[in-house]
Amino acid sequence: MFRMFFVYPVLAVCALLLIWGCGREQEQQPLSPAQVPATPAPDYVVAMVNGTPLRWEDMDRRATGFLKDEQKTNHLIIPDSRMEEAKEHFRKRAIQAFVFKTLMLEQATKSKIKVLPKDKVQGLERLAVSLKSRNWTTNEFFNNGPMPSAVMHKEFEESLIIDKYIATTINKNLSLGKDDVNNMINSINATNELKRAQIEDIRQQLLDGASFEELAAKYSVCPKSAKKGGDLGEFARGKMDKTFEDAAFSQEVGEIGPVIRTPYGYHIIKVSSHASKKEATDSTPEIPESVRASHILIQLLPVDKRRVTDTLKKRLFEENSKKLYRELLGQADVKCFLYSDIQF
Repeated sequence: MFRMFFVYPVLAVCALLLIWGCGREQEQQPLSPAQVPATPAPDYVVAMVNGTPLRWEDMDRRATGFLKDEQKTNHLIIPDSRMEEAKEHFRKRAIQAFVFKTLMLEQATKSKIKVLPKDKVQGLERLAVSLKSRNWTTNEFFNNGPMPSAVMHKEFEESLIIDKYIATTINKNLSLGKDDVNNMINSINATNELKRAQIEDIRQQLLDGASFEELAAKYSVCPKSAKKGGDLGEFARGKMDKTFEDAAFSQEVGEIGPVIRTPYGYHIIKVSSHASKKEATDSTPEIPESVRASHILIQLLPVDKRRVTDTLKKRLFEENSKKLYRELLGQADVKCFLYSDIQF
């Protein structure tokens, strides 16, 4: 599914974002690039799309919002010597977003796209999900955004119109070929076989005397143990995947175990200690059998037909969405009076 286009940079699933402040005024003639002043007036037209102007004040406000958001959210650090370069980058981004929004809204209007109450509910739900990384609520989004709340709500409504137009247009021709899913599954299986060969090679290096800790730090993708040389600590039964536990509890201490497969991927296990179960006494509780083990994990790609189908549909949707935009762009009268090298 193609996602919404929000007013605040990182919240958009698509990199092309909305721009505000457009109104159809064809009578004003903007300056040529050679005539652009060092500091344009607020109402200077920096770009036009089919006669709809984008003015300096609106573009610069959005560009500033982009920049501040990158600094705050993604901790972007820009030295003073490169600040003007950064501002130009985000101004171009604001112009590109304006072009996208204007073209899409024009087509949505021609197609008589209407946002229904259920569309708004679904849009708010998607917005809530996208805001989780910021620990924001939707109310905070509308009330604490870079623009007045009324403008934030208006742009949100426009994003729903664009979203619905694209989805309606693209879904008419969204179909996978009968062999597409099978070909993808075969490709995933082939990749997983390469991963199996990789971990068998790692095991052979261990058998030849390589350091388990060094190879774990280098190759393992386990987020819990890789930085600790593969060490998982001590654990009793019932704490790990059963296949993993059965292998660990059956291995000799110090042995490099065979490659095993769990839902997480391929593992090589090395047990460093094995403590037998101790029965409870009058003064001590039962102590279950436990092992201390390390492992090297090579993650597998999941082979799930439904998931593969969804991934392929999403990819096809995104490709067709880009194609739709390129077609609209090719038919449009788009001018930029600020940057001659800008790409749309």
